[in-house]
Amino acid sequence: MWQRTTRRRAAAAIPGAALAGGVLGAACAAPGAGGATGGEAPAGAAGPPVQLTYLHQWGPTQGHGPITDTLLARFREQHPAIRIEGVFSSTYYQKLAAMLAGGEVPDVVTYNLAQVPLLVKKGVVVPAETLSRGATRLNLADLLPAAREMATFDGKLAVVPYVLNSSGLALNAALYQRQGLDAGSPPATWDDLLEQARRLTGKDGDKDVWGTVFPRGTADPVSPLLAAIWQNGGDLVDAQRRVVLWTQPPAVEALQFQVDLVHRYRVAPYPDPANGEAGGVALWHIPPGNISALQLRIKDAFPWTTAELPRRRAQATTVGGHSLAVLRTGRAEELAWRFVHWYVTPEVNAEYLVATTTLPPWRASEQHARWQAYARDEPRIRPFVRMLGYARPTPKLSRWEDVIGILARARDAAGAAERTPREALEDAAREAQPLIAEG
Repeated sequence: MWQRTTRRRAAAAIPGAALAGGVLGAACAAPGAGGATGGEAPAGAAGPPVQLTYLHQWGPTQGHGPITDTLLARFREQHPAIRIEGVFSSTYYQKLAAMLAGGEVPDVVTYNLAQVPLLVKKGVVVPAETLSRGATRLNLADLLPAAREMATFDGKLAVVPYVLNSSGLALNAALYQRQGLDAGSPPATWDDLLEQARRLTGKDGDKDVWGTVFPRGTADPVSPLLAAIWQNGGDLVDAQRRVVLWTQPPAVEALQFQVDLVHRYRVAPYPDPANGEAGGVALWHIPPGNISALQLRIKDAFPWTTAELPRRRAQATTVGGHSLAVLRTGRAEELAWRFVHWYVTPEVNAEYLVATTTLPPWRASEQHARWQAYARDEPRIRPFVRMLGYARPTPKLSRWEDVIGILARARDAAGAAERTPREALEDAAREAQPLIAEG
């Protein structure tokens, strides 16, 4: 089911829009350079407002929903010749796929960066190279490397990142203090994590307290496992040969370490995770978007903080997020681009990021006064920002979401001791290899 996020009537469907497409282009200059409001198109100024549709997945009661509605309304006020309406779908990706198949193409869409390869493969995105020019040019040098890599295909920018996500640690400072530990000195290495988890595991009255958790998903269902594989010097996929690499020793060792937290060291429960919010675990994994939610739920029950993920051979974390794409409608694509460009100007983008406790893909957004003030007032966001300096993008595969599901099942089979980590990862490789071969 889908519904409009404003009370205004959205544009009529666009029948017969062309779906053929070429490769996507690059752009240059800083976000917002040359005038953030973008001006009006001559045709729009002479006649009625041009009707555009932004299809998105941010419901009015979700963290991203209210700020999305606010910014859409502000854009309409600043650009009276461009009447862009937000359309929310609770089954977003299924809805968009059905619309594209039927030729009913929205003007602008949001898209998970990890899933952009599938959108590119459909050939429905307007090349950024033909849109990013003049007053609405983007400065690719301002885009963080991991975000730029995820948004780039055939050497050219495909979509425009506007929000990033990653994986980090939350720490219960009260449990640390009881054991004579300092939550301000979080684990820097895997050995540190194990040592601290051992000291923190025990009893709080008649309640079990766990040092840590069996790592499941944060930014995506397997983000802590992917990060651990990279931290241990391994990799997931050979992009050139399109073959699995997660059966190699570094990846097997990474999953083995996570399984050992449960079965060998007994510092993490399985299958049910310990509840960090309820005070039953000292160290657990969160994305930055959880910071505001945890603050509301924990309140004054206990002090807590955040930290970067520990390293082994290297520092590494995953990166995810969302992007905006102008789709091929055969009409008003330049005006749709003005909206996309406006959305990632530093002032607008920083406001969105603060409202959603997510991370800046653009350096200019991070340097904006609004974001800087937020980071000063909420120091728990800072470890996540620092980790962007060594964040690694997931493989560019059109079936990556399916591959994630396969890896999650393998991890859980190892966590339940149904398969050894090696067996579980080898099983996953056999199942995923045909999907990876599709590119």
